[in-house]
Amino acid sequence: MTGRRFYTLEEIARELHIAPATARNRLTLGLPMPPSIRVGRRRLFPVDEYERWIASQLTRADGRDVAD
Repeated sequence: MTGRRFYTLEEIARELHIAPATARNRLTLGLPMPPSIRVGRRRLFPVDEYERWIASQLTRADGRDVAD
């Protein structure tokens, strides 16, 4: 692996200000969550993919940033 960093489910939950159980439920129900991979029984979230995903959540459907 090329030194890629990953968040755990607990760390992602903290970043999103939700409980880890809520993060698990969202994944189970197929609700919007950052991209992740399974490694054994663990779910890991690549940091770079999380940053791209969160930036896309801050962009309106019309293509403008929320701050505009």
